[in-house]
Amino acid sequence: MMETQMAASDFEQRRYGVPRQDFLFTWKPGHWPEEELRKFVNEFKEKGTAEEPWRCAAYKKVTPGDRAYLLKQGKPIGIFGRGVISGAAERTTQRIDGEREWKVPIRFEVLRGDMLRNPIDDPFLVEERDLLSIPVPRTQWENQSSGITLRADAARAIDNLIFSSLMVGRSDTTWIDEAVQEVARLRKLYEQKIRPEQQRFSEMIRRNYGGRCAVTGCTTAAALEAAHIRIKTGADDNSPANGILLRSDIHALFDRLLITFSEDLVKVETSPELVDPLYTFLNHAPITRPDKGAPSAENVREHRDRFLERQSRRRLA
Repeated sequence: MMETQMAASDFEQRRYGVPRQDFLFTWKPGHWPEEELRKFVNEFKEKGTAEEPWRCAAYKKVTPGDRAYLLKQGKPIGIFGRGVISGAAERTTQRIDGEREWKVPIRFEVLRGDMLRNPIDDPFLVEERDLLSIPVPRTQWENQSSGITLRADAARAIDNLIFSSLMVGRSDTTWIDEAVQEVARLRKLYEQKIRPEQQRFSEMIRRNYGGRCAVTGCTTAAALEAAHIRIKTGADDNSPANGILLRSDIHALFDRLLITFSEDLVKVETSPELVDPLYTFLNHAPITRPDKGAPSAENVREHRDRFLERQSRRRLA
């Protein structure tokens, strides 16, 4: 239990024994022979991981175990892969222009985008709008070099976006993703206990809902959590219009986009992916609205949009 409560970066630091660094690698469609690309994608689909050498400008800095984030350039941009540096940098064979470049092997642990056609046809791990909302200079994403240092705050923001939205609940996530998703969720709950603004949010939502889960009616305080409805990058909206009190397991399903609310906040809607018979009761289950501080229609709509977008992507997959 102690391990699952650590932040992802702390987990990796303990795993490797030294602080890990973050690097941003780039890829442009058409710059990878289709036969090799097809073999790579098929290997990843079969094994859940695959390794590929990647151009690295910062080859003197990287060490095995450092984190790698893969950025598709062009229009639109987006993060389509995440992995770790799995070996030492090596110099390639002679190039036509007389220069040789350095590459490092990257072991992909997460990969999105149908790279054989066009990554646009399948969702990114982090889409352009979310990537550009991270408070770092745009030059971080416009640099044409591959294998450059990625700012730690940007890397953690990317991790949070992956863990809290697009990756959650997918059938092709690895056990590592599932574990880190839970780490991120537990970390956020821990912050509600120690950060004054988060603690006030939790107390306010509990008070507004009379200490009762809005979906199940559960009144066991230890099992209840104040859930944020709309996800924002950088800082949470801790207003009552963005909160609802849920039993912990219902909160987890809500965060993983396996359930959502009707636009009028009258009933629960479930995802086709939620096949556990223990949760059959959730489909069209009524939602109790508080006397004051009810969730706003805008925030509910934002969650529904992410929920429906996820269902659309799953149907196209």
